[in-house]
Amino acid sequence: MPAAYGPAAAPSRRGAGAREVTRYRDSGTARVPVRVVSPALLLLAACGPAIHVPPPERVARVERPGREVELCVLMQERAVRPIWQGCAEASLAPWQFAIASVLVKHPAGLVVLDPAFGRGIESDLQRAGVVSRLAFGEARTKKPLVDVLEAAGVDPADVRYALATHVHWDHVGALGDLPNARVLIARPELEFARPLRRGMETGVMPHHLKRAKRRTFAFDFTGPPVEAFASSFDFFGDGAVVAVPMPGHTPGSTAFLVRSAGKTWLFSGDTSWTSRGVELPAHKTVPVDSDREQLAGQLGLLHAYLQHRPDVVVVPAHDATALELLPPCAPGK
Repeated sequence: MPAAYGPAAAPSRRGAGAREVTRYRDSGTARVPVRVVSPALLLLAACGPAIHVPPPERVARVERPGREVELCVLMQERAVRPIWQGCAEASLAPWQFAIASVLVKHPAGLVVLDPAFGRGIESDLQRAGVVSRLAFGEARTKKPLVDVLEAAGVDPADVRYALATHVHWDHVGALGDLPNARVLIARPELEFARPLRRGMETGVMPHHLKRAKRRTFAFDFTGPPVEAFASSFDFFGDGAVVAVPMPGHTPGSTAFLVRSAGKTWLFSGDTSWTSRGVELPAHKTVPVDSDREQLAGQLGLLHAYLQHRPDVVVVPAHDATALELLPPCAPGK
Protein backbone atom coordinates (compact mmCIF):
# COMPACT_ATOMS: atom_id res chain seq x y z
CA MET A 1 0.00 0.00 0.00
CA PRO A 2 1.03 3.76 -0.06
CA ALA A 3 3.93 6.12 0.75
CA ALA A 4 4.23 9.61 2.21
CA TYR A 5 4.81 12.93 0.56
CA GLY A 6 8.00 14.75 1.23
CA PRO A 7 9.87 17.64 -0.29
CA ALA A 8 10.38 17.50 -4.02
CA ALA A 9 13.45 15.45 -4.81
CA ALA A 10 16.38 16.94 -6.67
CA PRO A 11 16.70 15.93 -10.33
CA SER A 12 18.46 12.61 -10.76
CA ARG A 13 21.89 12.47 -12.30
CA ARG A 14 21.64 8.75 -12.92
CA GLY A 15 20.79 7.51 -16.38
CA ALA A 16 20.98 9.54 -19.57
CA GLY A 17 17.67 11.13 -20.46
CA ALA A 18 15.97 9.99 -17.25
CA ARG A 19 14.21 12.40 -14.96
CA GLU A 20 13.11 12.12 -11.38
CA VAL A 21 9.44 12.78 -10.80
CA THR A 22 8.37 15.33 -8.22
CA ARG A 23 5.63 13.99 -5.97
CA TYR A 24 3.10 16.81 -5.82
CA ARG A 25 1.20 17.48 -2.64
CA ASP A 26 -1.94 18.62 -4.44
CA SER A 27 -3.28 16.68 -7.42
CA GLY A 28 -6.93 17.70 -7.31
CA THR A 29 -8.23 15.19 -4.77
CA ALA A 30 -9.17 15.84 -1.17
CA ARG A 31 -6.22 15.75 1.20
CA VAL A 32 -6.13 14.88 4.87
CA PRO A 33 -3.30 15.18 7.37
CA VAL A 34 -0.80 12.35 6.97
CA ARG A 35 -1.35 11.43 10.64
CA VAL A 36 -4.90 10.33 9.75
CA VAL A 37 -3.76 7.83 7.16
CA SER A 38 -1.18 5.74 8.91
CA PRO A 39 1.87 8.02 8.88
CA ALA A 40 4.31 5.21 9.55
CA LEU A 41 3.28 3.38 6.37
CA LEU A 42 3.28 6.54 4.28
CA LEU A 43 6.72 7.50 5.60
CA LEU A 44 8.05 4.02 4.86
CA ALA A 45 6.80 4.17 1.29
CA ALA A 46 8.20 7.67 0.83
CA CYS A 47 11.63 6.26 1.61
CA GLY A 48 11.37 3.92 -1.38
CA PRO A 49 13.66 4.21 -4.40
CA ALA A 50 13.21 7.24 -6.63
CA ILE A 51 11.01 6.66 -9.66
CA HIS A 52 12.69 7.72 -12.90
CA VAL A 53 10.50 8.27 -15.94
CA PRO A 54 12.17 7.52 -19.28
CA PRO A 55 12.04 10.08 -22.10
CA PRO A 56 9.13 9.90 -24.58
CA GLU A 57 11.23 8.29 -27.31
CA ARG A 58 11.63 5.20 -25.11
CA VAL A 59 7.94 4.46 -25.52
CA ALA A 60 7.54 5.82 -29.06
CA ARG A 61 5.04 3.91 -31.14
CA VAL A 62 6.45 1.34 -33.54
CA GLU A 63 3.97 -0.29 -35.87
CA ARG A 64 3.87 -4.04 -35.55
CA PRO A 65 1.54 -6.56 -37.13
CA GLY A 66 -0.82 -8.38 -34.84
CA ARG A 67 -4.15 -10.13 -34.66
CA GLU A 68 -6.91 -8.48 -32.66
CA VAL A 69 -8.90 -10.51 -30.15
CA GLU A 70 -11.99 -9.95 -28.01
CA LEU A 71 -11.55 -9.25 -24.30
CA CYS A 72 -13.92 -9.15 -21.35
CA VAL A 73 -13.51 -8.91 -17.60
CA LEU A 74 -14.53 -11.50 -14.99
CA MET A 75 -15.00 -9.50 -11.77
CA GLN A 76 -14.59 -11.57 -8.60
CA GLU A 77 -14.43 -8.89 -5.92
CA ARG A 78 -15.14 -5.19 -5.88
CA ALA A 79 -14.85 -2.74 -3.01
CA VAL A 80 -14.16 0.91 -2.27
CA ARG A 81 -11.09 1.68 -0.20
CA PRO A 82 -9.20 4.92 0.47
CA ILE A 83 -6.50 5.52 -2.12
CA TRP A 84 -3.81 5.75 0.58
CA GLN A 85 -4.16 2.00 1.06
CA GLY A 86 -3.20 1.42 -2.58
CA CYS A 87 -0.51 3.99 -3.34
CA ALA A 88 1.67 6.55 -1.63
CA GLU A 89 -0.78 9.39 -1.53
CA ALA A 90 -1.98 11.02 1.70
CA SER A 91 -5.58 11.15 0.60
CA LEU A 92 -8.95 9.68 1.49
CA ALA A 93 -10.08 9.82 -2.12
CA PRO A 94 -11.68 6.51 -3.14
CA TRP A 95 -9.82 3.61 -4.68
CA GLN A 96 -12.13 1.36 -6.69
CA PHE A 97 -10.51 -1.89 -5.63
CA ALA A 98 -10.98 -5.11 -7.58
CA ILE A 99 -9.83 -8.67 -7.97
CA ALA A 100 -10.60 -9.97 -11.43
CA SER A 101 -9.54 -12.16 -14.32
CA VAL A 102 -9.59 -11.29 -18.01
CA LEU A 103 -10.98 -13.60 -20.67
CA VAL A 104 -9.26 -13.55 -24.06
CA LYS A 105 -11.16 -15.03 -27.00
CA HIS A 106 -8.46 -16.26 -29.38
CA PRO A 107 -9.00 -18.60 -32.34
CA ALA A 108 -6.64 -21.09 -30.66
CA GLY A 109 -8.95 -21.25 -27.65
CA LEU A 110 -10.13 -19.34 -24.60
CA VAL A 111 -7.42 -17.78 -22.45
CA VAL A 112 -7.78 -16.59 -18.85
CA LEU A 113 -5.32 -14.00 -17.57
CA ASP A 114 -4.76 -14.21 -13.80
CA PRO A 115 -7.28 -16.90 -12.76
CA ALA A 116 -7.94 -15.39 -9.35
CA PHE A 117 -10.21 -17.05 -6.79
CA GLY A 118 -10.79 -20.79 -6.69
CA ARG A 119 -13.70 -22.73 -5.24
CA GLY A 120 -11.63 -23.14 -2.08
CA ILE A 121 -11.47 -19.42 -1.31
CA GLU A 122 -12.79 -19.92 2.23
CA SER A 123 -10.15 -22.52 3.09
CA ASP A 124 -7.51 -20.33 1.44
CA LEU A 125 -8.38 -17.51 3.81
CA GLN A 126 -8.12 -19.92 6.75
CA ARG A 127 -4.64 -20.97 5.59
CA ALA A 128 -3.60 -17.35 5.26
CA GLY A 129 -3.60 -16.68 9.01
CA VAL A 130 -5.25 -14.01 11.13
CA VAL A 131 -3.26 -11.00 9.93
CA SER A 132 -3.72 -11.88 6.28
CA ARG A 133 -7.44 -12.50 6.78
CA LEU A 134 -7.79 -9.03 8.25
CA ALA A 135 -6.16 -7.60 5.11
CA PHE A 136 -8.00 -9.78 2.59
CA GLY A 137 -11.46 -9.70 4.13
CA GLU A 138 -14.11 -12.40 4.20
CA ALA A 139 -14.95 -15.07 1.66
CA ARG A 140 -18.53 -13.83 1.30
CA THR A 141 -17.31 -10.76 -0.61
CA LYS A 142 -15.52 -12.93 -3.17
CA LYS A 143 -16.77 -15.02 -6.10
CA PRO A 144 -14.91 -18.09 -7.39
CA LEU A 145 -13.79 -17.72 -10.99
CA VAL A 146 -15.75 -20.79 -12.08
CA ASP A 147 -19.01 -19.23 -10.86
CA VAL A 148 -18.31 -16.02 -12.78
CA LEU A 149 -17.38 -17.98 -15.91
CA GLU A 150 -20.56 -20.04 -15.73
CA ALA A 151 -22.66 -16.91 -15.22
CA ALA A 152 -21.06 -15.58 -18.41
CA GLY A 153 -22.02 -18.74 -20.30
CA VAL A 154 -18.50 -20.20 -20.34
CA ASP A 155 -17.80 -23.76 -19.25
CA PRO A 156 -14.55 -23.73 -17.19
CA ALA A 157 -13.57 -26.96 -19.00
CA ASP A 158 -13.51 -24.97 -22.26
CA VAL A 159 -10.66 -22.72 -21.11
CA ARG A 160 -7.55 -23.83 -22.99
CA TYR A 161 -4.86 -21.56 -21.53
CA ALA A 162 -4.24 -19.89 -18.18
CA LEU A 163 -1.60 -17.17 -17.91
CA ALA A 164 -0.46 -15.39 -14.76
CA THR A 165 1.25 -12.05 -14.23
CA HIS A 166 2.71 -13.62 -11.06
CA VAL A 167 2.01 -16.48 -8.68
CA HIS A 168 0.52 -14.71 -5.67
CA TRP A 169 -2.53 -16.52 -4.35
CA ASP A 170 -5.09 -14.01 -5.67
CA HIS A 171 -3.76 -14.41 -9.23
CA VAL A 172 -3.56 -18.21 -9.49
CA GLY A 173 -6.14 -19.43 -6.98
CA ALA A 174 -8.39 -20.93 -9.67
CA LEU A 175 -5.74 -22.87 -11.62
CA GLY A 176 -7.04 -26.16 -10.23
CA ASP A 177 -10.59 -25.34 -11.33
CA LEU A 178 -9.68 -25.09 -15.03
CA PRO A 179 -9.14 -28.81 -15.73
CA ASN A 180 -8.18 -28.55 -19.39
CA ALA A 181 -6.14 -25.36 -19.28
CA ARG A 182 -2.46 -25.40 -20.14
CA VAL A 183 -0.84 -23.14 -17.51
CA LEU A 184 1.97 -20.91 -18.82
CA ILE A 185 4.11 -18.92 -16.39
CA ALA A 186 7.46 -17.17 -16.88
CA ARG A 187 10.36 -19.38 -15.84
CA PRO A 188 11.84 -16.90 -13.30
CA GLU A 189 8.47 -16.76 -11.56
CA LEU A 190 8.15 -20.53 -11.33
CA GLU A 191 11.71 -20.74 -10.00
CA PHE A 192 10.82 -18.15 -7.36
CA ALA A 193 7.82 -20.23 -6.26
CA ARG A 194 9.40 -23.70 -6.41
CA PRO A 195 11.08 -23.75 -2.95
CA LEU A 196 8.06 -22.30 -1.13
CA ARG A 197 6.26 -24.76 1.12
CA ARG A 198 4.18 -23.01 3.79
CA GLY A 199 0.43 -22.39 3.49
CA MET A 200 1.08 -18.72 2.77
CA GLU A 201 4.62 -17.59 2.04
CA THR A 202 5.53 -14.23 0.50
CA GLY A 203 2.01 -14.03 -0.92
CA VAL A 204 2.17 -17.49 -2.50
CA MET A 205 0.01 -20.49 -1.59
CA PRO A 206 1.97 -23.40 -3.11
CA HIS A 207 -1.03 -25.73 -3.21
CA HIS A 208 -2.54 -23.69 -6.04
CA LEU A 209 0.43 -24.46 -8.27
CA LYS A 210 0.55 -28.05 -7.09
CA ARG A 211 -3.06 -28.63 -8.19
CA ALA A 212 -2.10 -27.75 -11.75
CA LYS A 213 1.47 -29.09 -11.70
CA ARG A 214 1.06 -31.57 -14.57
CA ARG A 215 -0.44 -28.87 -16.77
CA THR A 216 2.07 -26.14 -15.94
CA PHE A 217 4.84 -25.10 -18.32
CA ALA A 218 7.54 -22.46 -18.07
CA PHE A 219 8.20 -20.02 -20.88
CA ASP A 220 11.27 -17.89 -21.54
CA PHE A 221 11.50 -14.39 -22.92
CA THR A 222 13.38 -15.46 -26.04
CA GLY A 223 11.45 -13.31 -28.50
CA PRO A 224 12.55 -9.97 -29.97
CA PRO A 225 12.10 -6.55 -28.37
CA VAL A 226 8.50 -5.36 -28.34
CA GLU A 227 7.49 -1.81 -27.51
CA ALA A 228 9.89 -0.59 -24.76
CA PHE A 229 10.69 -4.11 -23.59
CA ALA A 230 13.99 -5.80 -24.42
CA SER A 231 12.52 -9.26 -24.97
CA SER A 232 9.19 -11.00 -25.31
CA PHE A 233 7.25 -14.22 -25.68
CA ASP A 234 4.47 -14.34 -28.28
CA PHE A 235 2.09 -17.07 -27.13
CA PHE A 236 0.41 -17.74 -30.47
CA GLY A 237 2.94 -16.27 -32.89
CA ASP A 238 0.44 -13.73 -34.21
CA GLY A 239 1.08 -10.70 -31.99
CA ALA A 240 -2.30 -11.00 -30.24
CA VAL A 241 -1.05 -11.94 -26.76
CA VAL A 242 2.58 -11.11 -25.98
CA ALA A 243 4.30 -11.51 -22.62
CA VAL A 244 7.06 -9.09 -21.60
CA PRO A 245 9.21 -9.13 -18.44
CA MET A 246 8.19 -6.77 -15.64
CA PRO A 247 10.12 -7.98 -12.56
CA GLY A 248 9.96 -6.05 -9.33
CA HIS A 249 6.79 -7.00 -7.52
CA THR A 250 8.02 -10.59 -7.73
CA PRO A 251 11.21 -11.85 -9.42
CA GLY A 252 9.40 -13.13 -12.49
CA SER A 253 6.46 -10.75 -12.74
CA THR A 254 5.13 -10.50 -16.28
CA ALA A 255 3.03 -8.01 -18.20
CA PHE A 256 0.82 -8.94 -21.12
CA LEU A 257 0.33 -6.87 -24.26
CA VAL A 258 -2.99 -7.78 -25.86
CA ARG A 259 -4.36 -6.32 -29.10
CA SER A 260 -8.08 -5.52 -28.97
CA ALA A 261 -10.50 -2.84 -30.19
CA GLY A 262 -7.78 -0.85 -31.96
CA LYS A 263 -5.65 -0.53 -28.84
CA THR A 264 -2.88 -2.34 -27.00
CA TRP A 265 -3.95 -3.34 -23.51
CA LEU A 266 -1.01 -3.52 -21.12
CA PHE A 267 -1.96 -5.77 -18.22
CA SER A 268 0.71 -4.83 -15.70
CA GLY A 269 -0.15 -7.10 -12.77
CA ASP A 270 0.78 -5.76 -9.34
CA THR A 271 3.53 -3.41 -10.45
CA SER A 272 1.04 -0.84 -9.21
CA TRP A 273 -2.21 -1.83 -7.55
CA THR A 274 -3.85 1.38 -8.75
CA SER A 275 -4.06 3.62 -11.79
CA ARG A 276 -3.28 6.49 -9.44
CA GLY A 277 0.06 4.87 -8.61
CA VAL A 278 0.88 4.92 -12.33
CA GLU A 279 -0.38 8.48 -12.78
CA LEU A 280 1.65 10.08 -9.98
CA PRO A 281 3.80 7.79 -10.16
CA ALA A 282 4.11 6.41 -6.63
CA HIS A 283 5.06 3.25 -4.78
CA LYS A 284 2.62 1.13 -2.80
CA THR A 285 2.19 2.09 0.84
CA VAL A 286 3.32 -1.30 2.10
CA PRO A 287 6.74 -2.54 0.88
CA VAL A 288 5.51 -5.89 -0.43
CA ASP A 289 7.67 -5.91 -3.56
CA SER A 290 10.63 -8.26 -3.95
CA ASP A 291 12.89 -5.63 -5.55
CA ARG A 292 11.79 -2.02 -5.09
CA GLU A 293 14.61 -0.66 -7.27
CA GLN A 294 13.40 -2.77 -10.18
CA LEU A 295 9.83 -1.87 -9.43
CA ALA A 296 10.62 1.85 -9.44
CA GLY A 297 11.91 1.48 -12.99
CA GLN A 298 8.75 -0.34 -14.06
CA LEU A 299 6.54 2.35 -12.51
CA GLY A 300 8.43 5.00 -14.44
CA LEU A 301 7.94 3.06 -17.66
CA LEU A 302 4.21 2.62 -17.08
CA HIS A 303 3.92 6.34 -16.33
CA ALA A 304 5.64 7.14 -19.64
CA TYR A 305 3.12 4.96 -21.48
CA LEU A 306 0.27 6.73 -19.70
CA GLN A 307 1.66 10.14 -20.63
CA HIS A 308 2.71 9.56 -24.22
CA ARG A 309 0.82 6.62 -25.68
CA PRO A 310 -2.96 7.08 -25.85
CA ASP A 311 -3.13 3.89 -27.93
CA VAL A 312 -1.88 1.86 -24.94
CA VAL A 313 -4.23 1.21 -22.01
CA VAL A 314 -2.36 0.43 -18.78
CA VAL A 315 -4.45 -1.88 -16.59
CA PRO A 316 -3.21 -2.41 -13.00
CA ALA A 317 -4.55 -5.69 -11.64
CA HIS A 318 -6.47 -4.25 -8.69
CA ASP A 319 -8.00 -1.10 -10.18
CA ALA A 320 -11.67 -1.62 -10.99
CA THR A 321 -11.92 1.61 -12.97
CA ALA A 322 -9.20 0.41 -15.36
CA LEU A 323 -10.53 -3.14 -15.55
CA GLU A 324 -14.04 -1.91 -16.28
CA LEU A 325 -12.84 -0.21 -19.44
CA LEU A 326 -13.32 -3.76 -20.71
CA PRO A 327 -16.86 -5.07 -21.14
CA PRO A 328 -18.06 -7.57 -18.55
CA CYS A 329 -18.16 -11.16 -19.76
CA ALA A 330 -21.76 -12.12 -20.40
CA PRO A 331 -23.70 -14.86 -22.21
CA GLY A 332 -23.73 -14.39 -25.95
CA LYS A 333 -20.97 -11.75 -25.93
